[in-house]
Amino acid sequence: MSFSGDVKRELAAVDTQARHCRIAELSAYVLLAGEREEADGSLAGFRTENEAASRKLFTLLERAFNIDIALCREQDPSGAHESRFFRLPDAERAAAVAAAAGHPSVLRRECCRRAFLRGAFLTAGSVSDPEKSYHLEIVCPDEASAAVVRKAMRETGLDAKVVRRKKSYVVYLKEGDQIVSFLGTIGASISFLNIESVRVMKEMRGSVNRRVNCETANLNKTVVSAVRQIEDIRYIRDNGGFGELTPQLREMAEIRLAFPDASLTELGEYLNPRIGKSGVNHRLRKLCAYAADMKMRRTRGETETD
Repeated sequence: MSFSGDVKRELAAVDTQARHCRIAELSAYVLLAGEREEADGSLAGFRTENEAASRKLFTLLERAFNIDIALCREQDPSGAHESRFFRLPDAERAAAVAAAAGHPSVLRRECCRRAFLRGAFLTAGSVSDPEKSYHLEIVCPDEASAAVVRKAMRETGLDAKVVRRKKSYVVYLKEGDQIVSFLGTIGASISFLNIESVRVMKEMRGSVNRRVNCETANLNKTVVSAVRQIEDIRYIRDNGGFGELTPQLREMAEIRLAFPDASLTELGEYLNPRIGKSGVNHRLRKLCAYAADMKMRRTRGETETD
């Protein structure tokens, strides 16, 4: 089962106790999954393919309005799959549900906004596996319903955005901390902890990788510098330049050749008297500069001979 499916199964088990919160949660079903009568546009029932959302719908209608709904299985025109339509028993009770769900005060309480967002996610939401990416969305049938969902999310401190996708409008979150906050807001405590655990592990792995990459880059830089130093010192030696060096530089050159894999700190320990890392680096720079000077003098001599 997908991570999104796990979240919905957890949310379906949340016991929405207060009647005003049950109505707020139902209002999300009316807004995002409500089906209307063709004749007069009144609420006829609900269409949802998700089993967890269906179970919660039954519970909410029974507890808030003492209504049992009938499941009508319908084949889509293409015959590709069967959809599920939950019809309300009669026009009078359908009107009562619609009136309560559409009342201006339905989302005034913070607890009701949380319940509404829970219903919205159950009805039309999805969230990606946090091991792969961070993305949570609620697909809305029109711009007006997307505005309602976005407003409810923003009033709970979430920076939700909206994008049009074909004939639908999608309210979405892309940041990991925003998604974690949303799951906590709608009561998905287990999923909240699971995704937070994944986030921590990913951040730790990223920190370790950055440190390893930094250390690898520094090591590569050190190796390249050591190879260049040894090449320059060998050039000085093979072209009779050791005799022109000061005793300190000659000792440094001999130690560098004797310990090609040693660090600057270790090279300083081999010298007599011992010197620090900066002193070693200074002497090696002077040796490299001397090698460059020798090469330049040799090039000029060959040019003048020609």
